[in-house]
Amino acid sequence: MIKKIQISDRKQKKHNLQQQLSLIFMVLTVFLAMVVPLLSTHSNGSGLKELGLQYTEGELSSEDIFATSSFQYVDDEQTQKLIEQRMQEVLPYFSYSLRSTTISSRRLENFLALFHQGNTDFNTFLEEEGLSDERNVVQRIAELAPDQQQLLLQALEETGSYVLERGLFDEEEVNTIRSQGYEELLVRNSLFQQESSEPSKQTIDTLLTKKNLPSQLSSLLEPYELIDSQFQPYLVLDALEMLLDPNVDYEAVETLAIREEAAAEIPEQVITIERGEKIIAKDTVVTSSQIDLLQMMGSNSFQYTILELIGRAIFILLSTSVSVYVFIQFLHAEKRLYLYLNLMLVSVSLSLVAMYVVTLFFSSRSSLFLDSYLPVLFAPLFTSHITSKKRLGLVSAFLLACYATLMEQSSSITFFFVLTISGVCLYFFRYTIKRIDDVFNWFYACIISSFAALALYMLEALPLHQVMPLVGGMILNITITLVFLEAFVPLCEKLFNIPTAYRLSELAFSASPVLDRLESVAQGTYNHSRNVADLSFNAARSIGANAMLARVGGMYHDIGKADHPEYFIENQSGDNKHDEIKPSLSAAIIKSHVKLGLEKGREAGLPQEVLDIISQHHGNDVIQFFYNEAKNQAQAVGMDVKEDDFKYNGIPPTFPESAIVMLADCVEAASRTLKRPNHSKYEKLVHSLIMGKLERDQLKNSQLSLTDLDQIEDAFVQTLLGRDHRRIEYPSEQKGQPG
Repeated sequence: MIKKIQISDRKQKKHNLQQQLSLIFMVLTVFLAMVVPLLSTHSNGSGLKELGLQYTEGELSSEDIFATSSFQYVDDEQTQKLIEQRMQEVLPYFSYSLRSTTISSRRLENFLALFHQGNTDFNTFLEEEGLSDERNVVQRIAELAPDQQQLLLQALEETGSYVLERGLFDEEEVNTIRSQGYEELLVRNSLFQQESSEPSKQTIDTLLTKKNLPSQLSSLLEPYELIDSQFQPYLVLDALEMLLDPNVDYEAVETLAIREEAAAEIPEQVITIERGEKIIAKDTVVTSSQIDLLQMMGSNSFQYTILELIGRAIFILLSTSVSVYVFIQFLHAEKRLYLYLNLMLVSVSLSLVAMYVVTLFFSSRSSLFLDSYLPVLFAPLFTSHITSKKRLGLVSAFLLACYATLMEQSSSITFFFVLTISGVCLYFFRYTIKRIDDVFNWFYACIISSFAALALYMLEALPLHQVMPLVGGMILNITITLVFLEAFVPLCEKLFNIPTAYRLSELAFSASPVLDRLESVAQGTYNHSRNVADLSFNAARSIGANAMLARVGGMYHDIGKADHPEYFIENQSGDNKHDEIKPSLSAAIIKSHVKLGLEKGREAGLPQEVLDIISQHHGNDVIQFFYNEAKNQAQAVGMDVKEDDFKYNGIPPTFPESAIVMLADCVEAASRTLKRPNHSKYEKLVHSLIMGKLERDQLKNSQLSLTDLDQIEDAFVQTLLGRDHRRIEYPSEQKGQPG
C-alpha cells in the first residue's frame, strides 16, 4: 500500500512538473513569436543598408537585387519636381498701379495745358516733375506750326490715354519674367475694369513698354500721318517716353503666395515597391538613386507603432491560447498530454528560430524571400508522428501559420500557404513499411505542394522569374524537413519511450527476446497472443482507434505467463496443475501473470501505454472458474469465500485500446470452446462476453460508446470467421492420401 502511494506521489510530481514546463514553453513560444518577426525585420533593414554601402555609383551590379518585402517611401526628389512644375505653371502676377497711373495722367495733362495756354516756361515744369528732356521734345513741339502743333498735341493726348489704359510695363521686369521661361502673364486691371473681374492673361509680345512703343502704336498714329504728311510720329513717341512712367507693376510677393498655395496642394509622392520587384539588375550600372533606395528601405524597415505592437501581442496570445486549448481537448484523456504539448511547443519554437535564421540568410544576400522557404513543415509533421494524430499536426500548422503572417517577408497568402502545404505533407507522410514508399511519398508531396504553391501565388500575379525559386524552395524545404524528421522522431521515441507508429511496428513485427522466450516456453500462450493481436488490430481499426497500439498490446499482454506456463490451460496437453492445488492458490497464480508481465515489460523497455494494457487487460474482474469452485468447496464445509480474493488486482481499462485487448482476450479464449462454430454462434458468444464485461463495470472508463462496442463486436466476428474458415475436401483427402 505504501509503495502504491509512493508511486502515485511520483506520478503526481511528474505530472505537475510537465504542467509547469508547458507553461514555460508557452511563454517561450509567445516571446519568440513576438521577437522573431521584429528581429528579422531589423536584420533585413541592416542587410539592405550594408548592401547599399557596398555599391558605389557607376559600378556594375554583381547580382540581381529584389525587394524582399513590399515597401513605401516618400520620393522627396519627385515631390520637389512636381512642386516646382506646379509653381512654374502659376503665371507671374501684375496689377495696375493707381499712383503711377495718376502721376502719369496728371503729368500729361499739365504738359498739354502749358502748350494750350501758350506758356513757354517748361523748365519749371520739368524740374517739378523730375523729367529730363534729353531728346529736346519741348523745343521740337514749340517750333511746329500752330496747326501741326495742335494735331500733334491731340495725337499725344489720345495715345497717352491709350497707353495708360492699356498699361505700360517696365522693360526690365518683362525681361526678367521672360528669362524665367514665361511667355504669358496675368494682369489685374482694377482701374479700368470692375474689381471683381478675373485677371486677364496676356502674352509678353503684346505688352507695351517704352522700348516697343513705336511698333505697338504705329497703327494708332498712322491716321494722323494721313491727315498731315508732315506729322512727326516719333515726336509723339519721344514725348510719351518722357512723360509716362510704367503703370503696371509685377506683384512678386502675391505671385509667390499664389505659387506656394498651389505647391501646398501637391501631395507627397509615395512610391510603392512591391515585394519581388527588381531594384538593381545584374550587370547594370548602379545609380545613386538605387543606392539611396536600398539604404532607405533599410532605414524604414523597422517601423511599428505602439498600437501595432500591442495588436501583434494580442494576436499572438489569442492564436497560441486557441491552439493549446484545441490541442488539450484532442488529448484530454491522454496520459502523455503535457509531454506531447511540450514537444509540440518546442518544435514550434525551433521553427521560429529557423525562420529567423532563414530570413537572415536571405536578407544578407538580398535574395527574394518566398513563402516556400519558410521552415514551417517540421513542427506539424513532427507533432503528427510523435502523437500518431494528424489533426494535432494541423493544430501546430495553424499556430505556425499565424506566426508566419507576422513576418515582414510574408505575403497576403502566407497563412493559407502554410496551412495548405502542411496539409499536403501531413497527408502524404505517414507510416510506411517499405522504404521505397518513403521515396514515393516524398515525390508526391513535392509535386502536389509545388502545384499548390504555384496556384496560391497566382493570386498575387506571380512573375515568371519567381516560378523556379518557388518550386525549388518547396522541394528543398520538404527534403530538409524529412531529414530533420528522421533524426528527431527516433530520438524522442527513445528518450521518452513514445509509442509512435514506427516504434509500435518494431515491437509488433521485429524480433523480441520477450516474445521469443514466450514462444519457446509457452507455445499456446504465444499463439493465443497472436490471435488476440489480430482481433485487437481489426477491432481498433474499425472504430478509428490506434490499431498498432492494440496489436502490440495484444502481442505482449500475456508475457507474464512465460514464468509458469504449465498453469495456463492453453499450454496444457494432459494433466492440469490446478487439480492438485486449492482454488485460492490457483487464483493467485493466475493473477500473478499480470504483475510478472508488468515487470518483464518494464525490463524490455515497453512504452507506458503497452504496460497499461498489460496491467488492465483483466481489470478487476473475478476469476470466475476458481471463484465458483472455491464457493462449492466452502459450502461443503460451511465456510464463506471472499470474492475480492479471486479478483484481479488491476484497474478496468482507461482507454479504448486497452479495453479492446481485454475483450479480444476473453473472446479469443472463449471461442476455442465452441464446437462446430458458425456466424450465429460467434455472434452470440461475442455479444454475451461484451455485455458481461459491461455489466461488471469493466468498460465504464474505457471511453468506448455503445456504437463502438457494436462495431467491435462485428469486427471480432469477422476476424474469428476468417481465422476458423473451412476449406473444401480435396479428392486425395477423401481417399485418405496425404494432401
